[in-house]
Amino acid sequence: MESLPHKIEKLTHRMNGSVRNQKIKTSLLELVQEGQKLEDELMLRERYLEVLKQDLHVKQQFGFIFSKNETMQRMFQLAEKYKESDHPLLILGEKGSGKEAFARAIHLKSTKRGPFIVFEPGMKGTDLEDNLEASLYFQDVTLTQPQIQTALLEALRCPSKAYRVIVSTTRFSNLEPEVHAKLKSMVLEVLPLRSRKEDILHLVDVFVREFSKNEKNIQNVSPSALNKLLEYSWPKNTSELKLEIKRMVMDFPQIKMYSLQHLSEKIVGSSIKELSHIIETCDTLTDATQSLERKMVFEALIKHNWNKSKVSRELGISRSGLIQKVNKYKIQPSYPFTFSETNRRII
Repeated sequence: MESLPHKIEKLTHRMNGSVRNQKIKTSLLELVQEGQKLEDELMLRERYLEVLKQDLHVKQQFGFIFSKNETMQRMFQLAEKYKESDHPLLILGEKGSGKEAFARAIHLKSTKRGPFIVFEPGMKGTDLEDNLEASLYFQDVTLTQPQIQTALLEALRCPSKAYRVIVSTTRFSNLEPEVHAKLKSMVLEVLPLRSRKEDILHLVDVFVREFSKNEKNIQNVSPSALNKLLEYSWPKNTSELKLEIKRMVMDFPQIKMYSLQHLSEKIVGSSIKELSHIIETCDTLTDATQSLERKMVFEALIKHNWNKSKVSRELGISRSGLIQKVNKYKIQPSYPFTFSETNRRII
C-alpha cells in the first residue's frame, strides 16, 4: 500500500509542469516531510508495543510455569539468566510448592539435549556417562539424608561436563555448610501458594482441564466454590490444590457445575458443606428454610442433651416455640425423652 508522503511527493512532481507557484510547492514538500515523520513515529510506537507484549509474556511465564505474582516474575527473569549456566543451582521452597516443576522448566528452557534425571540413592557417575548435557536433580535435600548429602557433595566437588546439578530444599539450614557454600551463588526461591493467590484461578483452570481431559474448564466451577479455593491457606501448596481438583473432578464426573458441596470439608467447613447440600437438594426457598431449621434444632437438642432451656436460649426462641418445632418436624431422641405440654419441659 502506497504511503501518504509518497502520494504527496508524486503530486508535487506532477505540479511542476503546470503550477509555477513556489509557495504551493514549498508547502507540499513540508507536508511530505511532516508525513514522513508521522509515519516513522507510528512505526516506532508499533515496535515499542510489540516489545512490551513480548516483555509481558516473559515476565508472566517461564516455560510451562505461569504466574501473575511480581516476586515470581522477578524469579523468572533470574531463571532466564541462570538457565544456560553450568554452575550448580539451588531452588528453595516449601514442600509441594513446585520446585521440581521449576527445575524441569529450567532444563527444558536451556539448550541441553540430555534428559532430566532425578537422583536416587545408589546412583553412580557411570550411570550418567551416556547422558551428556543432562540435568541431575537432587530433590528436597535435608540433613536427615546423609547418604544423599554425601553424593551431592561429591558431585559438587568434582563437577562433570556430562550434567548440571540442580538441588531443591525447603531451607538453607537443611544443607551441610560445604554444600551450602557451593550452592549459594545461584539461588531461586519459589513462593508458597498462599503468598501468590493471584495464581490460584489459573491453576484451577489448568487442573480442571487436565483431569477432565479438556472437557471442562474453570467456567464449570461456581463463583462460591472459587471464592473458597481463594480463601483457603493451602498449607501443602500447589500439590494440595492439584489433589483437591483431581478428587473433585474424578469423584463427580457427571457434574456440569462444581459447587461448595463438591469441595472437601477442610476447605469449606462441614457446616457450610451441609448448608450447600441443603440448598442444592431443595426445590424451593421454603423447603430449604425448613430443612435448615430442622437441622439446627436437632443438633442443638443433641448438643445440650435435650435440655429445652439451654436449647431455646441458644436458638433465640421461646420454650413453647421450641416444642412446636420439635412436633412440627417430628424430631425424636434416640433414647426415651418426651415433651410435657402442661409442664412445658422435656421429661
